[in-house]
Amino acid sequence: MCTRGKLSTLILSYMIHTYIQVHSPNYEIMRAFLLLLSVFTGVQTLTGQITLDSAAYFPAIGDTLRVAVDNNPVGIVISPPGGDQSWNFATLQSGFTQTQIVRALDPNDELNVFPNANLTFEQANSGLGYYNSSATSFALEGFVGQDPLAQGLQVQAPFSPSYVERWAPLAFFDIRNMESNLLVALAVDDIPGNLFDNLPLRPDSVRIRGEIRRTDVVDAWGSLTIPGGNYEVLREKRTEYRDIRLETKVGQFPWIDITDIAIEQLPIPTDQVGKDTTVSYYFWSDAAKEPIALIEADASGQVVQSVTYKDNNVISNVVNAQDTEARVFVYPNPAIISARFEFVNLPADQYTVELYNLAGSRVWSGTYYVNNYRLERVNVAHLHKGMYLYVVRNSQGERIAVKRLVVATP
Repeated sequence: MCTRGKLSTLILSYMIHTYIQVHSPNYEIMRAFLLLLSVFTGVQTLTGQITLDSAAYFPAIGDTLRVAVDNNPVGIVISPPGGDQSWNFATLQSGFTQTQIVRALDPNDELNVFPNANLTFEQANSGLGYYNSSATSFALEGFVGQDPLAQGLQVQAPFSPSYVERWAPLAFFDIRNMESNLLVALAVDDIPGNLFDNLPLRPDSVRIRGEIRRTDVVDAWGSLTIPGGNYEVLREKRTEYRDIRLETKVGQFPWIDITDIAIEQLPIPTDQVGKDTTVSYYFWSDAAKEPIALIEADASGQVVQSVTYKDNNVISNVVNAQDTEARVFVYPNPAIISARFEFVNLPADQYTVELYNLAGSRVWSGTYYVNNYRLERVNVAHLHKGMYLYVVRNSQGERIAVKRLVVATP
């Protein structure tokens, strides 16, 4: 028999799922529905639920954020929406940590072209993010770092409007929508090598244009256990839709979208352009500035791919990446739809990843600029089921890694 509490959870889950499928949904109407639902089904605000303000969980100047990453999590289950839950992620483990120091803006920083920024800290892919922190949002104004085509160029990339990473106040049932755009222009002469040799005409200019839409739903609250601690948390589900287009210009002609041609013919990371949907779950607490846990799931939102979590420095095999040798990880392995290539502690350089079948034929290659750390997702759905070798080389052609990758395409 379905109890009243279970029925309310099922109804809530269905409504939230339906809501995030609708383009540009009406926040106020949906919130009213959820509040009515809480009255008629008994899903009410209970003792123990937390509400987060900006002072509680926004990073501030002087903070040091430390997280560990489990790229092969075991036993992590994404529960349905609802309150008063208990999550046990104590099995998480990692071979390295990441550290970010939040700093004040340097008045002599010539790279800062973001007038609304009031603090900065490093990004996961070795770029530098410029943020605006206010009482209601913590937003990325833009970043300075590697170009999205992974050609080793340093670019200044502004978001318009800014890309909101955290909201305040944050409470159960909160629903927010975010839209942002990214435009990065590059001069072809500044791009090294022969990137555009396969095109019928060599362009004068190239730009990357990105459109981002995201829906954030605080769909659960409860107690979360990770290695070294237990926290009262809010769970925020984020569904993000990205459309990254590559456009070129020749002479006085208008900009032309060459995304589809680029995916097929140009030596660029194919996962950096085109349309993509990502689903993630953030577990926020007033006891830490880091997310207590961040689950990255597949597009269905049900299959856990990796978990980033607050580093409490309690597991013996968690060590700082700066104290380890250069390594390349690939996961999941076997891979079904995509494989993630994680470069750890590599010196700044241009690296090429090549996939070979057992006949020795190269079936795919991608080039990435890595400065210490980078995480890239590679689509393998087009490959035949079987075993492959991946070879990683630096710009001098020296082999950094040679290992096996199994593709288990259905």
